[in-house]
Amino acid sequence: MGRRIAFGCIVRGVESCLFDASSDALKAAITQVRTLIQQREGKWQLKAGTWKSAMKRLSTSDSLKQCVSAADLVIETVPENVELKKKVLEEIGRHAAFGALIGTNTSSIPGSRLAPSTGRAEKFFNANFGGPDDRKVEVMGHPGTAPETLAAALKWIRSLGLIPIVVRRENMGYATNRVWRAVKKEVLHLLDGGYMTAEDIDRGWMLDWETPIGPCGLMDKIGLDVVRDIEMIYFRGSGDPSDEPPPLLQRMIREGKLGVKSGEGFYKYPRPAYEQPGWLEGGHTARHRQHPPKRTTPATRKAK
Repeated sequence: MGRRIAFGCIVRGVESCLFDASSDALKAAITQVRTLIQQREGKWQLKAGTWKSAMKRLSTSDSLKQCVSAADLVIETVPENVELKKKVLEEIGRHAAFGALIGTNTSSIPGSRLAPSTGRAEKFFNANFGGPDDRKVEVMGHPGTAPETLAAALKWIRSLGLIPIVVRRENMGYATNRVWRAVKKEVLHLLDGGYMTAEDIDRGWMLDWETPIGPCGLMDKIGLDVVRDIEMIYFRGSGDPSDEPPPLLQRMIREGKLGVKSGEGFYKYPRPAYEQPGWLEGGHTARHRQHPPKRTTPATRKAK
């Protein structure tokens, strides 16, 4: 997500710096951002040659202090782990300029759980970006967010050509993201119970809503381990057994089937079945069939 946000900034003329502790990750980030731009040049979504000027606005650093010290705004994009986010945000708060705003791209964690770590809770906000071609960004303050902070965040998002969707009261998972979460939870329940295959769930969804991808394909793009981590945030918050990630999802993660990034999840990549001619009509068999669920008794699940 850091790469996606940097891409959105530099094509709009905003200088950006990416931080990662891994030099290999930074090299991969530069390659991916350049590819994102060049792909959109090829589709005429961006003017030819945009990447040459845009990439001059992007820098990287393996020193968080160096990366954030001159920034007007810093966005944290580490994995969906509260303690990890607190640790990173505390370091950002120590090194960012006095007036800098700090945001988190968390998918589910309320800002009030993270804001105190920054040492500047009034300048902290949530901003949940989507993929490179998604136009919306969910924006949410917490009870301590200053009005001017939220106003500045909305202005910045609009300056990137994006549409802010404002959540007026702090809520776990924002608002539209909670709608997606309800879909995702029910889909995982249907798969775990053996009611449907991933292919037929996605076909039904794509036919109903005329989308190019279904819920299972979208979870593959997000990463099934990330999906699991988000579900665990809800489960820990509610204690409701129905919010616990189902055994099917846990088993796929143990087997290394994380989705697009590992080459296999509900589908195989880089050429997933749902992109093949005739698949939507049922004329193409997916290369990966979902494993039949392993039955567990309520007592077994509760013990886990």
